[in-house]
Amino acid sequence: MDASNRTTKDANGTPSEALALRVLRFDEVHPDREQIHRLIHLKPGRGNHQRWFDVVDELLRGLPRLMRPRGVYRIDEVRSLESRRIVLASGAVYPGAVGAFLAHSTLVATFIVTIGSAVERLSRGWLRAGRVMQGTIADAIASGAAEAAGERLKDEVRVWAQARGLDITPPYSPGYCGINVRQQVPLFATLPAAAINVRLTPSCLMVPVKSISGLIGIGPADKVYPHGYPCEACTHPNCMQRRAPLDTTRLSPQDWGDADEVCPFGGDE
Repeated sequence: MDASNRTTKDANGTPSEALALRVLRFDEVHPDREQIHRLIHLKPGRGNHQRWFDVVDELLRGLPRLMRPRGVYRIDEVRSLESRRIVLASGAVYPGAVGAFLAHSTLVATFIVTIGSAVERLSRGWLRAGRVMQGTIADAIASGAAEAAGERLKDEVRVWAQARGLDITPPYSPGYCGINVRQQVPLFATLPAAAINVRLTPSCLMVPVKSISGLIGIGPADKVYPHGYPCEACTHPNCMQRRAPLDTTRLSPQDWGDADEVCPFGGDE
C-alpha cells in the first residue's frame, strides 16, 4: 500500500503533507540465528546447551508462519535541527540528544514495525505452563523477527533516499540513545498505526509488544552513514550497553542533560 502525500497538520494547525507515507506488508522476515543465541546466552561447545540449540532450530522452522510482519513510515522535511531538538514539518517535536545523532539530516522518516502478537502469546502460554525452554526461545525469536522487520523497513527507506541521491542514518527509537520513551506520543500521532494493528498504551508501551518505532535521518550521502550504532556518536559516561568505543569529541556530556531521562538502552519506564 502506498499512501504518499498524506495530509496532516503541523504544530500551528497548518496542513502538512508527508513526502512519502507507506504501509508495508512483508511476506516473511528472517531473524538472525546468532542474535537469538546471544539473547538466551547460548554458547557452542557446552553440552548442556545443545538441547537449547536444537529447540531454536525446531522453532525457527515453525514460528515464522505465525508472524504477520508489517510496517508503516512517513517522510517529512526537517524544519529545525539542533543538538538537543528536532522539529519536523509534520509538527512533531523530538527533544533530546537525538538531534545530534541525526546531524546533517534534511528529512526524517518516522516508522513503526511489528510482527503481530501470535508468537508473544504462544511464548507467554508456554511460560505459564512451565515450558520455560520453549517460552524463552520463542520470545527471543520474536524479538529477533521484530528487529528483522525493522531492517526490512530501513532498507525500503534507504531505497527511497538513494533514488534521490541521499542516504540514511541508523534508526533511533524512543527510550534509547537520547530519545525519551514518551516521544512515541508525537510519533504515533503522525502515523496510521491502526493500519498495522499497533497501538500505544498510556505508559507508552506498544501493543503488540514485539513492535519497534523510531526515526531514521535522511541526508547528503557524503555526510550520513547507514550502518553502525548510535553509540558511535554518544558520550553518555555510564551506559552499560555501549556497543562502540566512547568518542568524547562527538558530543559534550551536557548534551545528555538528566541521565535518568535519556539514558540509552534503559528508557524511563
